[in-house]
Amino acid sequence: MAGRAHLNDIFVRNLPVPDSGQVQYADGKLPGFGVRVGASGVKVFYLNYRIGGRTRRMTLGRYPFTSLAKARADAHTAIGQIADGIDPQGEALSGDDGPDSKALTFAQAVDQFVDLYCAHHNRASTAAETERILRSVFLDPWSKRVLGAITRSDVLTILDAIVARGTPSAAVHAYAVIRKFFGWAVERGLVETSPCLNLKPPAKKRSRERVLSDAELVKLWKASQAEGYPFGAIFQLLLLTAQRRGEVVGMRWSEIDLKAGLWTIPGERTKNGKAHTVPLTPRVRAILKTLPRFESEFVFPARGKPEQSYSGYSKGKRGLDATAKLHDWTLHDLRRTAATGMAELGVPPHVVEKILNHSTGTFAGVAGVYNRFEYRQEMRNALRLWAAHLKKALKDKPR
Repeated sequence: MAGRAHLNDIFVRNLPVPDSGQVQYADGKLPGFGVRVGASGVKVFYLNYRIGGRTRRMTLGRYPFTSLAKARADAHTAIGQIADGIDPQGEALSGDDGPDSKALTFAQAVDQFVDLYCAHHNRASTAAETERILRSVFLDPWSKRVLGAITRSDVLTILDAIVARGTPSAAVHAYAVIRKFFGWAVERGLVETSPCLNLKPPAKKRSRERVLSDAELVKLWKASQAEGYPFGAIFQLLLLTAQRRGEVVGMRWSEIDLKAGLWTIPGERTKNGKAHTVPLTPRVRAILKTLPRFESEFVFPARGKPEQSYSGYSKGKRGLDATAKLHDWTLHDLRRTAATGMAELGVPPHVVEKILNHSTGTFAGVAGVYNRFEYRQEMRNALRLWAAHLKKALKDKPR
């Protein structure tokens, strides 16, 4: 326990990451409520309480997917239920043996999986993506379903629907996540067998090599201008910065220094766990300056949920595809296209790798340990060269 303090957004956002284990920070005003941070950088809100002579812990969500305000409000609601003799987790009590796992809902199991497994076994970026898929794909149809009642047919129904939408790769990712989740549930004794047992992937996982042509980029750029905020701007930033989808969509205003032209992504949001500073070209800064500002820390908050970042990738891409009349591409192809384009323009491989925040290649092994030079000006020059190339392509192509 690190002590007590009145939790606020700045305090939670800047919590130090421990070298090992977990550190808890109890709220000084709301008894039992607090936040804990693990060595992976994952921050989880919790509520400790007693009911029926037992001490229990309730997970209230992971920051920043769940805001401090929402977590505190949920804690207040739960405390009111406890005062009325109601267990807010809604699980049947069975003496000293703990909750009856057969009464555990899918939503409750997801909270436990994220808290007990992902936070300790995954990198922060992997944990975030796993949680995103569980909540965005499976939580809505299964939220109140008893975990043990979910069948193979239920899993197939969701995966088949994703394939039918023309996104087999997304179905493969969803399959991998739900298979891991139910494997964990079996290990914990929450279910006897996994509905994913002997279930084959819904599609073949392919290693993509797709690089978009200048003509295709022009079509998509014009479509993004027609699409507007938010997905049009997201597309443009993905192409101009060459950063990952989750990093761009999860961008926070506090990470951006428009005057210095820098965007610093904290290690808890990068794939390799290392903080990454991206130089912002004049075109990127111009785009950011035109974006609407909401009562949210996110540059692209979810509609009606300012405490969460945008997640409507599929809908946004479908709109872009329809306008551009181009379908055979993915958002990750933009990152590969930008990297390839910069290489063709003469940018050295180590500078491209630095822009991509890769830990392999030039920066692998001993070279990565001893070469701490940031190459920031070289990165800025490379991104400006890429932006100039895109600008020329737009001018060269007839409207």
